[in-house]
Amino acid sequence: MEQEGKELYGEIEIGEDRPQVEAKICKVEDYKVEEVNVKDRIAKKIKLLVKHPDINDRLIEVSGAKYEQGDKIKVAGLWHKLDSDGKIPYHSSIAHVLRKYSKTNLKSMKGVEIETVNDDSGYLVVKAY
Repeated sequence: MEQEGKELYGEIEIGEDRPQVEAKICKVEDYKVEEVNVKDRIAKKIKLLVKHPDINDRLIEVSGAKYEQGDKIKVAGLWHKLDSDGKIPYHSSIAHVLRKYSKTNLKSMKGVEIETVNDDSGYLVVKAY
């Protein structure tokens, strides 16, 4: 039976349907920090768990931000890093998000409505500018 499923799946082609969640105002319900493999090392990534108005059955994870740095708009992941004082680095993407919404830490983001935009790959990120 397993082999039959393997053979059937082996002939399925890539579909044209590219579902994409529309960028809208979302409410932060919680956050988590996950370890991810990046270039042969483990890094920690912050994921905001948000309620999207078009998705009723689950929370979605937003793990990037679009922000202004100098005269450029940048997109970066919400990486968990600390400066030499054990605080969030001032120029990090998560610091840009916190400042945009007048918050000082991740716990204070719970319940905040954030604006989202799509990055170049179509994923939702926090608009922090």
